[in-house]
Amino acid sequence: MNEPQRQSYLKALGLTPWVARVALPGAAPSPELAPPEPPPAPEAAPASTEAPRVVETKTPEPPPSLSDELERTPPPAPRPPSTEPAAPARAAPRPVAADQTVVFTLEAHLAGETWLLFQQSDAKAPGLGRHDGALAASLLAVFAAAPSRPRRFYCPLTDDQPMDRDAASQALTAFVAGLARLDGGQRALFCLDETLAKQVLGTERYQGFKLGEMGALVVSSLDEMLSEPARHKKRSWQAMVESGFHG
Repeated sequence: MNEPQRQSYLKALGLTPWVARVALPGAAPSPELAPPEPPPAPEAAPASTEAPRVVETKTPEPPPSLSDELERTPPPAPRPPSTEPAAPARAAPRPVAADQTVVFTLEAHLAGETWLLFQQSDAKAPGLGRHDGALAASLLAVFAAAPSRPRRFYCPLTDDQPMDRDAASQALTAFVAGLARLDGGQRALFCLDETLAKQVLGTERYQGFKLGEMGALVVSSLDEMLSEPARHKKRSWQAMVESGFHG
């Protein structure tokens, strides 16, 4: 380590470096430290002999005032009166009381000329359960239904817009009519519980009625047929035979 570096380290450690004025007995001779030479001064640039250029400046013109712009701008031409009728304002959805809300899901299958619509025991489930699904498959076999993907009707149509019984009835009627218009079918057989049949179809079960242009019949729900087969299966089958809905 050279002497300047050593003194720099001592200064960083907070130690005062010192050098003896006279040579100490037995000590190595101390080298003479000369101060560093200052860097050479930069050479001055030669003086230019050319005369300085005179730059002509142009006084900027003041911007036009607002009044001048208005005087130069012609007034806009009058717009002709509109002949298009104003779009009607969309009515806000009618609020539905909690005790008037109807919630259910139907699974629809086409079997020949008959649409079979089964009420799901769980309206939030993706489809029928194992037991009621097996019973629905047996009913579809009676009507010789071809395997197909079922259609579903959800009430309410969206979670943020509850539906009462009148709105649900109109939506379900339109749904069945749309099925018949797109895929055919001339009649509809519903498997619903008694409460839902009265709420959305306004009819008693086991007797035929008209749903729009289609003949329709409501029989017991699949859950009722499974829980009380002696009562609900027999009564439903009798109504189906009497109304011509026996496949």
